[in-house]
Amino acid sequence: MVMGLDLGSQEAGLAVVEPGEGCFVLRACLSFRPGRASMPERLEKLYHWLSVQLQDWPAALVAMEDPFVGRNPRSALALGALKGLVWGTLLAMGRPAPLLLAPAQVKKAITGRAHAPKEQVAAMLRHYFGQEVSLPDNHHATDAVAIALAAAFLQNSPIKRTFTNRAER
Repeated sequence: MVMGLDLGSQEAGLAVVEPGEGCFVLRACLSFRPGRASMPERLEKLYHWLSVQLQDWPAALVAMEDPFVGRNPRSALALGALKGLVWGTLLAMGRPAPLLLAPAQVKKAITGRAHAPKEQVAAMLRHYFGQEVSLPDNHHATDAVAIALAAAFLQNSPIKRTFTNRAER
């Protein structure tokens, strides 16, 4: 069982997947909005929400994307604070640190292409879970599903995957 987390400073997504009969089963797919508040207040709300979710899924391996650092240093600092919050919460509960995946790793594991568009990722998720699964409109929750599934693939793969510039295209 794998829990995927997609964290943003305004919203978070969480998904839990596990192998089933011939396909994967989506056990949970949630999003969380802390509302308009200061960063410390949002971190506190996220901490409480995340603690409850981790207690509900004690056996799940936690995976999350390595934060993307663009040109905005404030965003990079906020994502770093969120990443630290997750690490601290997990370690305080006696759980291992999260598995960190690069965004290209997630897309490559799901679609075979490191730069696949979100629509292609969503289509492949429907393939892996069966057409009857309904993915949420919330992109953080859908990204959390992709992260959890990619981590499940990578954890169960006998092939050690490495990426080169040519392979990422």
